[in-house]
Amino acid sequence: MRLAALVLSLGVLALACGDDDTTGPENSLVGSWDLVGFTDEGIAATTTGTVDFRQDGTFEGQGAVAFPGEPAEPLVIQGTYQMTGSDVRLTTSDGSLTWSLQFSASQVVLTLQAPPPSSTITLRRRSD
Repeated sequence: MRLAALVLSLGVLALACGDDDTTGPENSLVGSWDLVGFTDEGIAATTTGTVDFRQDGTFEGQGAVAFPGEPAEPLVIQGTYQMTGSDVRLTTSDGSLTWSLQFSASQVVLTLQAPPPSSTITLRRRSD
């Protein structure tokens, strides 16, 4: 169940420079990112993998997720996104979710717009 939440959640990660003035090159997810953190309703998972965001509004990612006391499960996801201000809506074959974005240096934290404890995803821009 938690892996399904991450799969749907990662879809929301897709963000590109949009027409909105609140986005710019420094606040763009276009490119390659390492998945460095994921919490599902406050429970932190060990995460590994990458997510690639394309300028055409599509994304895909792969890696693994392990919650405490559970084996690691593979993660494979792809979908499309739509940005509105500092929010991003991701659509995958599992549905759509809206997340708030907070950029700092080479990282971005996405927070699910839901009652606490909310899920979060942390990405770090790849330097390769």
